[in-house]
Amino acid sequence: MRVKLYCFFMCFCCVAKLGIAQQTPQFTQYMFNPLALNPAYAGSREVISTVLLYRNQWVDFEGAPTTITASINSPLRNKKLGIGLHVISDKIGPCSMNQYVGSFSYRIRLNSGKLAFGLRAGLYDYYYDWSKVDYKDKADIFNSGTSTRLLKPAFDFGMYYYNSSFYAGATIAQLSTKSSSNTTLLTNFTNQLAPHILATVGKAFEVNSMITLRPSAVLRYTNNAPVNLDLNASLLLDEKIWLGIGIRSNKSLVFIGEYNISKLIRVGYSYDLTTQKLGLTNKGSHEFFVGFDIDFFKAKTISPRLFKYN
Repeated sequence: MRVKLYCFFMCFCCVAKLGIAQQTPQFTQYMFNPLALNPAYAGSREVISTVLLYRNQWVDFEGAPTTITASINSPLRNKKLGIGLHVISDKIGPCSMNQYVGSFSYRIRLNSGKLAFGLRAGLYDYYYDWSKVDYKDKADIFNSGTSTRLLKPAFDFGMYYYNSSFYAGATIAQLSTKSSSNTTLLTNFTNQLAPHILATVGKAFEVNSMITLRPSAVLRYTNNAPVNLDLNASLLLDEKIWLGIGIRSNKSLVFIGEYNISKLIRVGYSYDLTTQKLGLTNKGSHEFFVGFDIDFFKAKTISPRLFKYN
């Protein structure tokens, strides 16, 4: 397992230094946590909405990613405006990243729905603990027993269209340039955030009063990395339970469930099963989700059957 950790860590370091692979955390339950992907979503639920999510990826794989995220978003008194706050803690082996961002959205009403534009700005805090690495070459410059911290500003732009049964959005994330470490030992160690493009789409079909079908998809793209596509389909049963299944282009199967405890509280769970060789070295990935809504504005009754409101 130490060899696997070494290979995994060195690949991640290449990402941090060269920006050659996808760097944003991956979420299976993106459809229940849209603010993590698109700042234009802020305020679109028309209530004060909070989300807590924990992801444990590749269980029993040494140094595998774990991610914790917390977010809150709300419309303002001026219903055209929305704001959001988002915190992510992402750990991979000896590397960790904390992300603190704020979002602002502006929404305009169209005949068939609403179109929102969003901006997000924040700070990425990277920390590398070199003492936790098992080096093949003991003379490696990074084998110093020290650590490195890099602070990096980040900016995102997003667009989001939605109505009661359909949504589509696009985000350009990480619009920024290089940052350098101020550690004297590693004067050449730099961090670059590569721009990412994310696109999402979803549609709800009411089969009858008891069943709603909701397919959705998310596409992730960054330069010099494979395109990642998630395709999902879920059923809402009796306006209480969501059961879904999906496939990911990196050869993974995903199983998703959500339970609406009430119209303002919901919990969810997902399990990812890797079907490629990597799946032989781990027990899959688990993701836990809980969401709370506060109808401070006394807007309308949330309909779990569709995406927004009746």
